[in-house]
Amino acid sequence: MLIFIDETGPFIVPASGSRSLCSVGALIVPEHRYRALAAAYINLKIKWTGSSSEIKGSTLIENQVSAAIDCLLDHGCLFFVCATEMSLNSQKVMDSYQKTQGEYLTIELSDSHSEAVRKEAFRLRGIFERMPSPLFIQTVLLTDLIKKVIDQAALHFVMKDAAEAGKFGWVIDAKDKRKTEFETAWELMAGGLVQSRCLESPGIAYEEGDYSSFQKFILTQWPDHLPRPSVRPGGQIMMLNLKRILYESMTFADSTASEGLQLADVVTNVFRRALMGRLQRPSYDRLGELMRGLKDGPVVMHYFGELENQDRSSFNDYTAAVRLIESKARLAGS
Repeated sequence: MLIFIDETGPFIVPASGSRSLCSVGALIVPEHRYRALAAAYINLKIKWTGSSSEIKGSTLIENQVSAAIDCLLDHGCLFFVCATEMSLNSQKVMDSYQKTQGEYLTIELSDSHSEAVRKEAFRLRGIFERMPSPLFIQTVLLTDLIKKVIDQAALHFVMKDAAEAGKFGWVIDAKDKRKTEFETAWELMAGGLVQSRCLESPGIAYEEGDYSSFQKFILTQWPDHLPRPSVRPGGQIMMLNLKRILYESMTFADSTASEGLQLADVVTNVFRRALMGRLQRPSYDRLGELMRGLKDGPVVMHYFGELENQDRSSFNDYTAAVRLIESKARLAGS
């Protein structure tokens, strides 16, 4: 499978009284269908503008939005998203959370670690701590999104197309022509960050699934240095080789040369515009068909607020769009 990742929104706390939904989205494309999808989308762009050049999702009109979603569905694609409403977040809490997360990078260091390891860990901590707040929030959502993709896209393909579960081809929209310092640091830390999410919330497997291609990502022994998560009676623990899942194929690419990233931009923007009331129905009526849920519904809002100020009434503005999307979504793997 190919996973194209993009984000939308400024990721800053807006002026009082304003809303700002921000999200990071992942478009999953069966690898054997990508060329046909790219060709179909190029044809759509030529039809709309007379050119095959990139079109930003924020500029598409209603009939173009529905045509793009139909195109994705026709080629067996999936869409996963993690979002937050920035008007409900507290800068104070976000800053504190960022500081704590940075400290976790060095908290387990001891004299038994080599000087090189200690130096590298503190270097990464320094990069993480000085990361601009909007980029840090993107990083948090991106980490949770990757965990969601690993859990649910794998379930989908072991039930639908086992060969596609044998590769995770990550393509992330690059911030610049060269990989930035923060992208490099996140890439180095991604395995550990996702691993901590996996320990906090273990994924599930389907007995009837075909794991023949996915098997290479499953460790045969539980690592001694990691705590074992609790499992229900009769359950089994399955530890994933995140190094192979994440790093065998991860690139930061320019969207101008990637129809996959352009479509990730389109569908992530459609999600944001639909929830914020900037798109009319029926343009996004089929968006939910691209999405899957598991323990929770497909639309989960992240919140970085303060305990003494938990007024989340702004989320009510999104209720109608969320209900429509979730009514069309299916259980992962079904």
